[in-house]
Amino acid sequence: MHATAPPSLPFDEVDDLLYFARANEAQDLQQSITELAQKYQCEPRHVLEACVDPETGNTVWHYCSANGFAELLRRLLALLQNGAEDGKTVGSLLLNARNRQGNTALHWAAYNGHLEVVKLLLAAGADMWVKNAAGHLAMFEAERADKSGVVQFLLEAGGREVERTGTEGQASAEDEVDVPDGEASGAEGAVVEGGSGDVNMDDA
Repeated sequence: MHATAPPSLPFDEVDDLLYFARANEAQDLQQSITELAQKYQCEPRHVLEACVDPETGNTVWHYCSANGFAELLRRLLALLQNGAEDGKTVGSLLLNARNRQGNTALHWAAYNGHLEVVKLLLAAGADMWVKNAAGHLAMFEAERADKSGVVQFLLEAGGREVERTGTEGQASAEDEVDVPDGEASGAEGAVVEGGSGDVNMDDA
């Protein structure tokens, strides 16, 4: 019988999973998730839930989104659906996880202009109204990085959300709150794409 809670993964197992996500090693990542699910007698989604860098708070979703690995993201999202009564609810919880600087996977995807990934994240339950520690929405990060396509999409998506829920005044691309000195300044410098798909974290 499978466990219903995420296992406690040792650092080396977390590190391996994060590396595979960062390097776009889809087959190795999927195989490792499957093996760990068998080892800990849990569902693959529980392994994904447990895979959080203890120092930075980064997840496979952060790395995948930062580098625009849309196909890898699709594979990971499919794992959330397997055996889940409500895959979208599970996805929402994981995709909206914030790292040490308060950035979600959507913040990083938006900042780097990965429109396809942004669309996948929103469809899977990512919350576009989450602010990072600097008080910035994902669309604000996209705007200051001059990713106009992402900004336009998020503004339109936000408008549809307002129409659907009847909630107005949520936020705009210009929204920002004052942050005490020493706090995070947003996603700037958070991710740098390399030729091998590696991400330079720079403490983001």
